[in-house]
Amino acid sequence: MEVSDALWCRIVDVERALGGRGYAGDGEVTLELRDAFAPWNEGTWRVSAGGAERTSGGGELALDVTALGSVYLGGFTFAQLARAGRLEELRDGAVARADALFRSDRAPWCPEIF
Repeated sequence: MEVSDALWCRIVDVERALGGRGYAGDGEVTLELRDAFAPWNEGTWRVSAGGAERTSGGGELALDVTALGSVYLGGFTFAQLARAGRLEELRDGAVARADALFRSDRAPWCPEIF
């Protein structure tokens, strides 16, 4: 097996990225994001089929914005990130709800090699 780089997604503006993305289902999940490079992204974000908004409540999933970039385009799931130790489920069932919301019928694809 060969491991190599492929398409990367680095979210710089979480508010616009989460607000501009479509979501499946009618549930919601609250993400507690860390971002050492772009501190304006840090905080707690409530995501639902209606969009996303910053909230002062506690998060149900704790993750770095780089992990969010992995699931944003639909190439990976929150469950895969949890198994890899890339996020922490703070409330039971949050991973499953996040996967349902971020579900994508199409996997990302990039024909270019950078």
